[in-house]
Parts: sequence; structure tokens; C-alpha cells
Amino acid sequence: MSQEKNKDIHPVTVLKSSQHLLAEEFIEKLKEELSAASPKLLFESRNLDDVSLPEILEDARTLPMFHEKKLIAVKGYDGLGKYDLDLLGNYAAAPASFSVLVLLSGGSRKSKAKPAKSIRLVDLDRGANTEREIRRLAERLGMSLAPGAVGFIKTMLGEDMNLVRNELEKISLYVDGGKSIGEEDLRGLMEKRSTENVFSLSTALSNRDLRGSLRILRELERNREDPLSILYMIAWRFRQIFKVSQFLREGKSDEGIAKAIKTSRGAVFYLKKSVRNFRENDLGRILGLIEETDYGMKNSSGNNYILLEKLLLGICSRRA
Repeated sequence: MSQEKNKDIHPVTVLKSSQHLLAEEFIEKLKEELSAASPKLLFESRNLDDVSLPEILEDARTLPMFHEKKLIAVKGYDGLGKYDLDLLGNYAAAPASFSVLVLLSGGSRKSKAKPAKSIRLVDLDRGANTEREIRRLAERLGMSLAPGAVGFIKTMLGEDMNLVRNELEKISLYVDGGKSIGEEDLRGLMEKRSTENVFSLSTALSNRDLRGSLRILRELERNREDPLSILYMIAWRFRQIFKVSQFLREGKSDEGIAKAIKTSRGAVFYLKKSVRNFRENDLGRILGLIEETDYGMKNSSGNNYILLEKLLLGICSRRA
């Protein structure tokens, strides 16, 4: 499988990225390129949890009525078995001329089976630079970040670009686009936007404090904090706790852990305290609940705060 980072159109592409935002931007640019050449473009978003790969491939082979070209973005590549990978390889060897197929990978694939050479791999994580991406996002929103501001954003929000984008979008509403924004400006704005309460929520959850977590969630709901921003912060905190638990089992030092997860030794101290509140199977279950909540929020028109409340109950429950 060839590994490329350019966005040239290819009949079958596996798009690898741990950052949903970067994957979304890739798809959007691909749609623009295809639409420029074929104005009657049909775009479809599919999920392998809901539809089988053979059905998707059959769809790709079907000429779209009233359309010239078809772009199909498919989530769930990491879960494909050898049989489906072989089917995908066979299709890629003779793809439909009017279809472009992009399969999304979160980078967790452990299969040793090699995909067909006719499938292109675009690895957005390879050579990724979080600080550069933060600056680029800020510039797109009309903001200029002063030295130190980018590092502060990374410290406060981690490296989840979806979370960073959501926060920068809010901050952009309160700043003068012609002024360079420094760390102190960001600190005041982020505290003003109740970011500290989101951190407080993730901290309460890491201590398995259900009552405190529900109280903070109610306050965030009253302040109309974005539910996805809340979820991303919870996800970031528990991914850190999970990673620290793994490194502790490996005997890694606090300094080594801090370097590996790109945080301070002081933060590692508190994360180690959080690890003691959960068993290994607890953390795996919680990460699964977070993924289910993320999927529910993005595919439901209901009250996302109810989904968050269910997540809080699941995190704080003590199962045998």
C-alpha cells in the first residue's frame, strides 16, 4: 500500500488519523476537488457498524442516478477482518470509474494482513505538528497567537484538535482580530467561558465523585456549554489515565510518563492518583462508553446532556 499525504484523487483510499478534525478537512477538500470536475457529485457517509462492506462495495459499483460522480466516506476500517480486506483489495484492483471510496482508520489497526497495493494510504498523523495545526486553526478564525499562547492551549486542552477548534471558535467571538493574543488573554477568556468547570467535571469523574459530577454538569448545561466540548475533555482525561496505567505496569518513571504523554511531572502525580480509582477493565469499559456517547451525540437529534448524564453514571458505577 502506498503511503502519501497529498490529496490527489484516488479510487480507493484508507485515511489514517487519530484526529477527527483532520480527517473531516481531508474529506471536505476532496469533495471540493471532485465537485469542481463533476458538479453533480453525490456524497455518502457510511458506517461499517450499520452496513456491511459488501453492501458498500455494491453501492460503489452502482452508477448514481442524476449524478456524475460518487464519493463514499466509510467509518470503521479498523474493524475489518481478512475476508473483508480481500474483498476490498479485489474491488480496488478494478474500481468503478465513477466512484471514489475513502475508508477512515483511527490508527488502531493491529492486523498483520497487508492491504492491496492498489489501495492508497494517507497517514495524516505522520509528521503531524500540533502547534502548527493550532496556529493554522487560529489564523482561519482571524486570530494571531503570541509566543506562549500555543503552549498554553496545549496544556489546557491537550492535543485533541476537535476540542481545540471548539474552544478557539468560542474565543474568536470575544477578541479583536487585529490584536495578537497572549497567554494571559487566553487564560481570562477560557475561564470566562467556563472551561475551568469542564476541567472540574473531568477531575470529579476521575475521582468517581458522581454527585459532584452531576452538579457541575447541571451548571454547564445552564451556561449552555457545548456538550461535545465537555465530552472531548472527559475523553482526553480518561485517555491520559489509561495511558498512565499502562506505563505504570511497564515500570516507566514519572519523568518518562510525562514525556510520553506530553505533560508535566506534576500532572502525572495527579493522574497516578486517578489510576488508583479504577481497575484496568474499568478503564477499557469507560473508553468504550465514551465512544458510544460520541457516536450517539453525532447521530442523534435528542438532548445530548441526557447522553452525558448517562455517561457520568456509567463512569462512576462500580461493576464487579
